Amino acid sequence: MTRQSLGPAPGDSRFGGLRAAAGALVTLLAMAALPVAGQSSPGSENRVVLRVNDRIATLYDYQRAVNEQMNQIRGAVGLADRERQELVADAGRLVMKMLFEELLIMSRADQLAVVVDESEVDEQVRATREQFRLESDDQFRQALAQQGMREEDFREQIRKRLRSNVVRGREVAPRVVLEDEDLRRFYRENEERFRVPERARFEEVVVLEATVPADRMAPLAALARTRLMSGGTAAEVAEGLGEGVTAVDVGWVTPGDLAPALDAVAWELEVDGVADAVAARGGLHVLKMLERTPATIQPFEELREAIQMEERSRLFTEEYDLYLIELAEAAYIVERLPEGAEGYRPVEAPSLDDDALGLLAPFGPGAREAEAEESPGEAGEAAEETDGRS
Repeated sequence: MTRQSLGPAPGDSRFGGLRAAAGALVTLLAMAALPVAGQSSPGSENRVVLRVNDRIATLYDYQRAVNEQMNQIRGAVGLADRERQELVADAGRLVMKMLFEELLIMSRADQLAVVVDESEVDEQVRATREQFRLESDDQFRQALAQQGMREEDFREQIRKRLRSNVVRGREVAPRVVLEDEDLRRFYRENEERFRVPERARFEEVVVLEATVPADRMAPLAALARTRLMSGGTAAEVAEGLGEGVTAVDVGWVTPGDLAPALDAVAWELEVDGVADAVAARGGLHVLKMLERTPATIQPFEELREAIQMEERSRLFTEEYDLYLIELAEAAYIVERLPEGAEGYRPVEAPSLDDDALGLLAPFGPGAREAEAEESPGEAGEAAEETDGRS
């Protein structure tokens, strides 16, 4: 396609009292599963599992995000057991992929010196609170706490999202282009998608089986048909036939909308035509067609904006995926993956040089002591070797 710059990409989203508001509130940012990169759990052993340039993700980041992902999968409705099991089995790889992509984009934002004004963060927080009717600070904090987040964690996620939007707007959006001929080609190639089906407007008279004796139903239905064919409206006919006969304004329908027995006769009618009585739910139905419009193709000009939005979104996704590959190819990447995170990107694992191994060592309170306890022999051998050199 010939290129023309478009706006920023639409946001993505994944897997919603106060508790429901909390879930939807975090989902709004589509980053609920990702903690603030590099934070550590007080008093626990931690280590870096992924480095992208000068950005890192820790084992704590990964484990917390996996736990959140697991909770969302287990709480998702409408999943078959097999689908749920497959998602659970793949959670680690998916989380590492999300962490990796976040580190790539945040590293690029650092390189571009992207700074988000705190007033923008304040506005996003305010809009979110209004959307989910979290009027007080306490309600807001409680909603976040139910997701295991502090207010500062939430604000940091907003900063990340805003910085990511700036990067994508600067470096991805200009790649996405559309011209009028591109839109018209899409319209021609997908014409059937824009077909407006035939439709018709009906009314009917129903002889109710719960009210009218069985031996009187057919004669009443035949009389109703005669009066409808003579020009009477369904309401007039039903009123003239008395108790047990009712009028229904069916309205506009398309083929397949009616009950099968009614649908079978409805589309054989012409405008003002009346069908023979049909047994269906509730009794005997006598249909009359009032109006009919043929199937048509919606005009291009009515669809131009919708087509442009759809194509823009598709092309942006394609360009963004390519952009991430380019960033990854140019990045310094080191990984020491937890079990279950392997295969998060379709390349061979990078080698671990001495500098990388030092960076990926455990850290946090007591980490050095724990490391020494785990390898006392190695520590002794290293000391002896040092003494020997002395």
